[in-house]
Amino acid sequence: MATDNRYRKKLGAWGETLASDYLSKKGYTLLERNYHTRFGEIDLIMKTGDQLVAIEVKTRKSSSYGIAEDSITRKKYQAIQAAMFVYFENHAELDPDWQLDIMVIDTDSTGNPAIIHYENIYLDYLNE
Repeated sequence: MATDNRYRKKLGAWGETLASDYLSKKGYTLLERNYHTRFGEIDLIMKTGDQLVAIEVKTRKSSSYGIAEDSITRKKYQAIQAAMFVYFENHAELDPDWQLDIMVIDTDSTGNPAIIHYENIYLDYLNE
């Protein structure tokens, strides 16, 4: 069990690094990685132009647990929102306008990553 947990953490860290590098090449600036609050964690907080972006990274080696996009539950979405409020409490100098992006890193059988970037996600059905 511990080996499985270490593998998932390593896979997640690899995906976050890949996502951060990908976005940096597109002009994003990394502000925080694995930003922890009592409400949960935000994988990446980045800035593009004047826009602050919270990025949830989902890395998968297979679809046996379903597609990565479906793992953004109401609970996870609300935890990201709450964590961003904490971030702004600690960074009052920033404009509190932000967006949520989801990065999906899927690998094929050879280990080659495919990156899907969903920008400015608004999951209104999760707030119901």
